[in-house]
Amino acid sequence: LLTSVDRDGTRGGYDLELTRAIASVVNVPVVASGGAGSADDVAAAIKTGGADAALVAGIVHDGTTTIRAIKRALVGENIQVRAA
Repeated sequence: LLTSVDRDGTRGGYDLELTRAIASVVNVPVVASGGAGSADDVAAAIKTGGADAALVAGIVHDGTTTIRAIKRALVGENIQVRAA
């Protein structure tokens, strides 16, 4: 779990540069955390940042979006997700 404390809670998107830097040198799955503001941010963490997954607690808990909407957006970006 890679949390950018500078982005945590900002809803301004994940730190893609940091995520990419770490994901490119470790041999374990990377979960991006800190900064999710939308489904597009989740897709960017995976596609641009190279994360294997992304934590989305705040935007789901407060009703900004839903897991279903995030999954739909990821599928639209050709990112594989579990069906249900």
